[in-house]
Amino acid sequence: MYNNQLKRLKLNIDQIYLDPNNPRFWSEQTRGTGDVPDKKIPDEIHQVRSLSNLSAIKFSLEELRNSILRNGFLPLDSIVVRPIDGFTDKFVVIEGNRRLAALKTLREKIDQGIASDEGIDSEYLDKLKESTNEIEVFVYEGSGTKDIAWILQGIRHIGGIKEWEPAQQAKLVAEQIDSNKLSLTEAGQKFGLSAQKVGKRYRSYKALEQMRKDPEFSGKAENEYYSLFEEAIGNVTVKKWLGWDDGEKKFQNTDNLKKFYGWICPDEEHSKGRRRIHNPKHIGYLAKIIDANDSSLLESIESHDIEIEAAHQKLKDADVDYDWEDAFKRVSSLLGQIPNSAIDSNSEEMIRFLDILTVQVDNLKKKALAVKSDGNQV
Repeated sequence: MYNNQLKRLKLNIDQIYLDPNNPRFWSEQTRGTGDVPDKKIPDEIHQVRSLSNLSAIKFSLEELRNSILRNGFLPLDSIVVRPIDGFTDKFVVIEGNRRLAALKTLREKIDQGIASDEGIDSEYLDKLKESTNEIEVFVYEGSGTKDIAWILQGIRHIGGIKEWEPAQQAKLVAEQIDSNKLSLTEAGQKFGLSAQKVGKRYRSYKALEQMRKDPEFSGKAENEYYSLFEEAIGNVTVKKWLGWDDGEKKFQNTDNLKKFYGWICPDEEHSKGRRRIHNPKHIGYLAKIIDANDSSLLESIESHDIEIEAAHQKLKDADVDYDWEDAFKRVSSLLGQIPNSAIDSNSEEMIRFLDILTVQVDNLKKKALAVKSDGNQV
């Protein structure tokens, strides 16, 4: 039982030090944690190195710092510290290094005059800094200090607090944006997210909300469909097929949307209630079928004659079997054999056919460039 070994205490922020032996820094490619002895923990070199490690992109320190900037330093998740051996007034963090690092760097930015942001003035910043001169922490007073950071962080991150489902996260973000008229940047800072991630959650939630308001499908909308809408809006082809209007934050192509709703919901009349689209990767399959302009495959999916995985595989097999390079060579050869006399006899009609051919070539080129662009992004 660790709860009876934790004592709530208010400490000056300068008494609290980052843990250079933080389990977050451990990897198989580096030395094990526990290398820095207690007497060296307060040394500037170890504190600077710890802050540098925590500033890595994967720890999202900037997003957490922005959250503190907007919301203040909330004691919802208290920092846990332990006394540093050999010192009477110095403590090292054993749970909450990211929060302390974010707070300390924010205070430095306030001192340097570079912490201002949209809707934030100097008076607010001064009050924020003053309110965090001291913070409330839990001090671990147990005897077994060697592995306590690993143990407490393990309890929290393995068997402890679970993240909300994506739809729950998106609902809160969307409601805050709508009710408080927040920009994506402001909302992102409030929740410790980038504006891009906020925008993604906001649009996807609006898409799910649109389904909840649909007279025919409102009773079938489920939170688990959120990831399908997120994938659909993130896929250029499917997004266009469904007619996404970013101004209205809704899909406008009613026919395709109804079809899509029917595919992501269980169909009680066919296939024992099986959902035709039930995995985010199916959105990519749908995009390939749409791009192929194969209406027969779409109709076959609609009528339960073929599942979307099989339809996608059918397209792949067709792509493998078709020798497009040989076709191009034959077309090029045939065009090269057209004599000048044929042009002279009916140039106007030839121009009409060439225009049609040009459009077809342009469409193929656009598709090839799109595929190339997607490949470069990966």
